[in-house]
Amino acid sequence: MVQAAKEYEHLEEFDTIAAKVVEKYPEVFYGVNLDEIRCVSVVNKDRPEKQDKLWEVMPVKMPIKMDCKYGWYISIYSSDWHKLVEKHKKLLVASALCSIPTDDNAEGKTKPPDYKDYAVMLRTFGVDYLDKDDVPDILDEDIQWQSA
Repeated sequence: MVQAAKEYEHLEEFDTIAAKVVEKYPEVFYGVNLDEIRCVSVVNKDRPEKQDKLWEVMPVKMPIKMDCKYGWYISIYSSDWHKLVEKHKKLLVASALCSIPTDDNAEGKTKPPDYKDYAVMLRTFGVDYLDKDDVPDILDEDIQWQSA
C-alpha cells in the first residue's frame, strides 16, 4: 500500500512567537535571523511513535540555498502543535531557535543539542519542560536564563 506524502503548511504562529522571544531575550538569541527561518507543520499525518522529538530542524545547503531565501526549516506535526498549551509552544519555539547557529560559517549547519536538548533550556526550565504544567510563560514573565 502506498503511503501518502507529507503535506506541509507554513506555521505562522511559530513566526509570531519567535519574533517576541528574540525581541524579549536578545542576550540569549543574539544573532538569530528570523528572516532565514521557516517553520512548517505536517498537516496530514501524526508524528510516528518512534520519533520522540516534537520538532526537527533542517538546514538548507548549497546549491539549493542559491534559490531559497531560507537557511533553516523547522518542521513540527500540526497535531502535536495544537495539543500544546501556549506556554509550552513558547518553550518549543525557544528550543528550536537554540538549534540555529549564529556564526559566519553556519550555512548548511545546525547547532547540535547538549544532553539531547540545549543546555540553556535544560538549565533554565529543567528536563521534560514541555510536559510540565508549572513552567513559566516566557513572554509573560521575565526569565533569568541559565547559560552556564
